[in-house]
Amino acid sequence: MKWQSWQNQELEQDSFALHEQQLRLQEEAHSLTQRLEVILHDKYQHSKHSFDSDTPIDKTLTFLQGVIGGKVPPVEVALDLFNILSESDTNLRQPVGLEDQLLQAHSIDNEVGQSMLQLLQGSVRNSPLLPDRQGPVPANPTQLSLPAGAARPDWMDTSFVTEQNKPFVPPALTTSTEKMLLDAENNWQFDIFKFTEATSGVTLALLTFHFFKISGSISQFGLDPVKLWRYLQRIESGYQMQNPYHNSIHVASVVQMTHMLLCHGGIMQSNALSKVQLLSAYWSAALHDFEHGGLNNDFLIKTAHPLAITYNDQSPLENHHLAAGVRLMFDPELSYMPMRLLRSEDLLVLRSTCINMVLGTDMKKHFDIVSRFQAAFKRAPPSSAAEPPLQSASASPVQDWESIKPEDKTLVHQMVLKCADIGHLAADIHTHKRWALQLEEEFFRQGDKEKECRLAVSPLMDRTLQGGMTRSQIGFFNIVGTPMFKAMVDLFPDAQPILDGVIANLRQWEQSAAQAAKAS
Repeated sequence: MKWQSWQNQELEQDSFALHEQQLRLQEEAHSLTQRLEVILHDKYQHSKHSFDSDTPIDKTLTFLQGVIGGKVPPVEVALDLFNILSESDTNLRQPVGLEDQLLQAHSIDNEVGQSMLQLLQGSVRNSPLLPDRQGPVPANPTQLSLPAGAARPDWMDTSFVTEQNKPFVPPALTTSTEKMLLDAENNWQFDIFKFTEATSGVTLALLTFHFFKISGSISQFGLDPVKLWRYLQRIESGYQMQNPYHNSIHVASVVQMTHMLLCHGGIMQSNALSKVQLLSAYWSAALHDFEHGGLNNDFLIKTAHPLAITYNDQSPLENHHLAAGVRLMFDPELSYMPMRLLRSEDLLVLRSTCINMVLGTDMKKHFDIVSRFQAAFKRAPPSSAAEPPLQSASASPVQDWESIKPEDKTLVHQMVLKCADIGHLAADIHTHKRWALQLEEEFFRQGDKEKECRLAVSPLMDRTLQGGMTRSQIGFFNIVGTPMFKAMVDLFPDAQPILDGVIANLRQWEQSAAQAAKAS
């Protein structure tokens, strides 16, 4: 009987081990399937959509790689490249013929193309006033036909928000809140809206404080936890909850996705960031939209807003987010950094990292940053066609981060925040579509303001027309989102889950578009 009992136990253990192995194999098969779908989808979209994202630099590097590899490029290719580089207005870090590609592509609706062009370049071709708008746009954009003696509207004030008198007291955490914070540490599709319901009013401050703590930054740099909490609450109070999209919930989601990329995407493991830069990354994510008024840079520039004047039309929002957020840090009541840190070179590293990361979120710089990032970390070609690559295609091309130039590491830092800033593209489909609809509403509100000012309504911002920016989702995914996340995963394969989420959501938009086309 003892022998039979022992045999049964062994069989149970073997059965359990086989079950565990089966689950692991299923997970690996699922992961491999998803990666194959990404590759096939990328190739399929390249043939389906005619958009060419290669910049002149990309085309030149590809040409030279062919030469180094022993291939003889056709003369026509060399002539095309020569003509592109010879043009006086060629932007080396922008896709060749971007404007024509967006506005003449049969696969892209004209208004969608105009919207994409405005987002990425800041210009719109042929954007007259709407037919029902009477009178010309004022020659001086500061003269917006306001009644004599009337005050400028709230949305044109130099200060976007009034300070809220909130008590700077850390909340007592419930067991459920602690569980959600633990989930935030490890979940690529963290439910930020559910977390907000449980932590209303302190969502951003609590989440950011938690990441400062678990990263070891508070203890390592001797940060004052009381003043840090006060500072983070002051930052949170600077976000307008009436903004449908650019509010503290969006920023909290960016902070969480920044953490995921850093700690689960292989970035900190690779030593691409120092401990000081890790601190700066969390800080940058928390203040990257500080005091956002719900209106984009183009609107501020067109209306000669004081922020546009102050920053000479150069990323006025991003410059303001930075300056206002950093200025608070020197308030004695909020200065959470010890004097030894404020007087060391670490402060310079902290600030320069933050400046580069936040300014890099201006979408006008998108192609420049992504192109430089891809060029900096592109695998070197073999010296001849017969010589195989030194490492597998799945391996990260960087093995020794100590040898990487500081300016190239800066590109990694910028890409982290850029990916996190539009991280909802990788969220579960319901969360993603909720963010898309909230952004659409914010754009509609800007369109309403543009009508008030007798300005041409920006593409996809007129709520009286059919559809808004949600019409542009497939184009945004294919031109901006997917290539950027793919470039990130090429360098940091551990970040694959974020690309899987992006591809899954793109597929949903494509299915919806196909169904709508059939219905029409």
